[in-house]
Parts: sequence; structure tokens; C-alpha cells
Amino acid sequence: MRLRLVVLLLALAARAAAGEEQKAVYRASGIDGRLFDQYDNDGYSLTVRTEADGSLTLSVRVSDGPLDSAAPFPTGQRPEPTPVAAPDRNAFARSLTSGSRTQREAVRRILLGLAGEVRYDGDRLRLQDPFAVFASRRAYCVGFSELAVDLLRRAGISARTVQGVLHSEPGADRYESRIGGVFHRWIEVYYPDRGYVFSDPMYSVNGVDARYVPFGRRALARPRDLRLTALTLEGGLDYESVAVGDHTLRVRASR
Repeated sequence: MRLRLVVLLLALAARAAAGEEQKAVYRASGIDGRLFDQYDNDGYSLTVRTEADGSLTLSVRVSDGPLDSAAPFPTGQRPEPTPVAAPDRNAFARSLTSGSRTQREAVRRILLGLAGEVRYDGDRLRLQDPFAVFASRRAYCVGFSELAVDLLRRAGISARTVQGVLHSEPGADRYESRIGGVFHRWIEVYYPDRGYVFSDPMYSVNGVDARYVPFGRRALARPRDLRLTALTLEGGLDYESVAVGDHTLRVRASR
């Protein structure tokens, strides 16, 4: 009996360390389906299979296993390109990261601090560059992501924006039935010991879920010939929920 209990406890511990999984399968068609390609980073994988009719089957697999990074902060990195002079944003980034000992802690503080300062505003005529968003404290996904990358780089953390589709329910702002969601922008942060890691400055820190389908290449113009259908979405992720300002962000655990 004792041996069985030990085996059960070890199995439960292993499962907790590995984390839960969420999986999704999508069908993509149209000329702009070429924007999708194999995409892998820490905790996220997208595989692409071409079908006989020319459509694509996109399989997403996400794990909420802890981010196992020991990268220190300050990082000693020199992100490229070097941010333009902006003393106010430099000071804001320093204030958010003050006292951080690891990069993952600094990333969490920056993204939660940003979410606490900036409100969602879907006005597509509003400028979304870091200067404009920091001044107005209003943005949609583009502005959130651009300012997040700007602040991270000012803290010496390499990051970049990502384009793609966020599967959502009808009624979501800017919802398009032909893609079953919205065109969206989020970010990747580079950890020297883990590679790139997704975050969404509007919704999550150090991870996303299987509703996110990134483009493997930049869309220089808005995709016009793309149809995306969600075939399956199963499983769940155990993220901590943190309320800041008008937002509630889901935060992936760290080891």
C-alpha cells in the first residue's frame, strides 16, 4: 500500500511539473494561408499540413508547464534596434523593473504595469506607436504590443511583435466570421536559456492559449484572402489570474 501511495504521489508531482495541455485544430484556405508555417517556442507549437485540396490543417499544442528560466536581470543584452531617446519611457521601465532579480520577474512587472496604465480603445484612427500610446494611455492590440516591446527593450530585454489570428466568439470587437475571430497582434520575449516565449500584453504573461494562431511571416498588408475554421479546441490551462486596471491577465507559472 505504501509503495502504491509513493508511486501515485510521484505521478502527480510529474504531472504538475509537466503542466496541463490545450490543443486546437484549424482549417485554413485562401491565398493568404501561405502566411502560416511551422512555429515553435517555449510552451507553444503550431504544425502545418497541406491537404490534397490545397487547404491547410493547422494543429496547435500549448502547455502551461512552468517557465523554467533562470536568466538573470539585468540581462546585459543590447536589444536591436536600440530604442530612440525617450527619458519618460526609460524612467517608467526602470521603475517597473526595480528590484527584479530574474528576467521573468522583470517581464511580469513590465507587462502588469503596462496593463495597469493603458486602457483598451478600439478607435482605429488613434496612433499606435509607443510615443502616442504612452501619452494617451489608450490603445488596441497593436499599441499594447508596440509599447510593450518598447519598454522591454528599454529594460535590456529582447522582444518583438507577432501577427496572427485570435480565435474568438462572435460579438468580439472587430470579429470576422471568415476567420472565426480577429486579426491580432501580441509579442514574443527572448529568454537566453529558453528561446522565445509568447505573451499578450492585453491578456497574458509568458504564455498564450491554443486560440492564438501566429503567422510565420509578416503580413505587409491586411490579409484579404484567408478563411480559418476552428475544427476542435480541447483541454485547459492552469494560469494565475491577476487583475490590474481594467484588465485581468493570465500569468503562466515560473519554476
